[in-house]
Amino acid sequence: MSFASPAYIALLVVAAPLLLAFLWWTWRSKRSAVARFVRTRLLAQLTVGVSPWRQQAKRGLLYLGVLVLLVALARPRIGFIEQDSHGTGLDIIVCFDVSRSMLATDLKPDRLTRAKLAAYDLAQSAKGDRLGLVPFAGNAFLQCPLALDPEAFRQSVAALDTETIPDPGTVLGDAIREARLGFRQESGATRVILVLTDGEDHDPNAVAAAREAFAENIRVYTIGVGTPAGEVLKTADPYGNPVFIRDEAGNPVRSKLNENLLQEIAKAGGGFYLPMQGAQTMRTLYERGLGTLARGDFTGGKVRQWHERYQWPLALAVVLLAVEFLYPEMRRPTGSRRPGDAALGPIGGKR
Repeated sequence: MSFASPAYIALLVVAAPLLLAFLWWTWRSKRSAVARFVRTRLLAQLTVGVSPWRQQAKRGLLYLGVLVLLVALARPRIGFIEQDSHGTGLDIIVCFDVSRSMLATDLKPDRLTRAKLAAYDLAQSAKGDRLGLVPFAGNAFLQCPLALDPEAFRQSVAALDTETIPDPGTVLGDAIREARLGFRQESGATRVILVLTDGEDHDPNAVAAAREAFAENIRVYTIGVGTPAGEVLKTADPYGNPVFIRDEAGNPVRSKLNENLLQEIAKAGGGFYLPMQGAQTMRTLYERGLGTLARGDFTGGKVRQWHERYQWPLALAVVLLAVEFLYPEMRRPTGSRRPGDAALGPIGGKR
């Protein structure tokens, strides 16, 4: 079992105790309000027929209905079938920088998070394109092979952090070469390497690697993550306090966006460079570059088609909320009632 929108499960964990506390608070507030305005000796007469048990049952139905509705919004999936992938589009492998310099906060909240958001935007825009992922720092590896399944790509991106590759450093050349090996020779699609990085490079062969890729009809585009002014790198000590990252001489390390290198790599790779500019970056990339490339037909690989079962919790939520709405707070009268007896609210009385 999995969820197409797992964020709602996280919301469910937070909302469950908050909603319970809110219902308890409203119940206490209502009791206090009635006690202030109604004398105790009159309360029993004014609440004839009101059942405290029914009131709590209605609250319980409302509580369960909201929680089950959140489960439905998470879109639970049970079971799947595998189908051969085929389509018309591009083959795109993203080289994603996970070095420690991506912790810099010159882009809020930090470079790594902004790069992830850009990768999600790419998955949203890549209609019919196959996506792959190569994280890199001191070395590089193919984490997500090319596939038509954007969900697999998004999950691979979500799992990235600066501990994905323990080797320190940034080797752009190795990342581009690893991406080249990730393409299938039999594919008829146009091949693209997209590099998401701040451009800090400890490998002098990055431009040469891009030139080699272009010689094999693979275009290289670069996205600059960061600002030219840069930011002093910080991390957290075992107690959660921020501390500076220092070089061998003990000086705080300032990480800056190296736009010149990224422009050279993109030029050698037959593509172009773009600085990170929010949600518009990937749209601009497609409008100016990827959208103009020739699409190719490709087949191969497997795509999982999940069976969504959100209908079950949605139907249960509707039933619970409908029962809560229709379920009366008043007991069915068993005898005659004086004309002056009336129920003013869900407080007091005996069942």
